Amino acid sequence: MLRPRHPAYLLVALIAASLLWYAATGKRRASISVRSTKANLTLVNMPSDLLLTSSVPDTVTLQLRGPLTLNPAAGGRLEIFLDLAEAAAGRSIYPIDVSGVRLPMEIEVIAVEPTEIEIELERVLLRSLALSPAVEGIPAPGFMVNFIQVEPTRITIQGPESRLATLDNITTSPISVEGATGSVEAVVTPLLSDPLLRSLTGSPVTVRVNIGPLPQPEEDPTSTPPETE
Repeated sequence: MLRPRHPAYLLVALIAASLLWYAATGKRRASISVRSTKANLTLVNMPSDLLLTSSVPDTVTLQLRGPLTLNPAAGGRLEIFLDLAEAAAGRSIYPIDVSGVRLPMEIEVIAVEPTEIEIELERVLLRSLALSPAVEGIPAPGFMVNFIQVEPTRITIQGPESRLATLDNITTSPISVEGATGSVEAVVTPLLSDPLLRSLTGSPVTVRVNIGPLPQPEEDPTSTPPETE
């Protein structure tokens, strides 16, 4: 069996290697950190006959643990997907599932805020509603509005069931007849104040305001003309 010529040197080398190993592992342990970061929240697989009518946060907060030197979003923006394939109309609470978050192997999710969110979904319906033209101003002296026409008279609106139930008609953007001495025509826009409503009628909406002279008072044929002296 061979013996080292300088056993003292070998002992020093072993001690130095051990110290370096402990220093390296200690540094790695010291670099493990807990930090918070944002992840995008994306709703997927929502049924086509349902519409989201409640507010949903754009992001959730993840608490991560892992080496400080690693960037958790190295592969791109962190994202959490909320699957609504089995969703139904009404209010429901959905847990936030972080199992699909793409992270480096050395980083783990230890907490999420919020842990669940409440979502309200409504059935999407179609409804035909009458158009109500808005007219502003007054014709010139001696003239009057005879009648108002709108074409088409009705449009189809798509939206949540509860919002459509509150509507009786749809008002148009205003057409001005201020100082007019003849008929006025303009293309107008149906005014939908609710962002969840939209018109499915592609044709333009035209409003025509028929303006004519005021009727003159008729003379009474039985009246006696004033006598002249």
